Amino acid sequence: MDAVTKTEERCDIDSHTEHLCYLLSQGFHLDDAGTFQTLIQNPRFQCGRCGLAAADRKNLCRPAPL
Repeated sequence: MDAVTKTEERCDIDSHTEHLCYLLSQGFHLDDAGTFQTLIQNPRFQCGRCGLAAADRKNLCRPAPL
């Protein structure tokens, strides 16, 4: 993989703690299932990196409209 591709795969590190992939890795979906469900209900965006879908683009690393 070249340097350009690696850079494109990275997300905004400052807001990564709001992204679904991070929240899942921390067990948020188990600790606060109700809030997690709110984040994924009626998804409008899908992450181009991990494939997860969310209602708000701010919760994904590389959001793309569904």
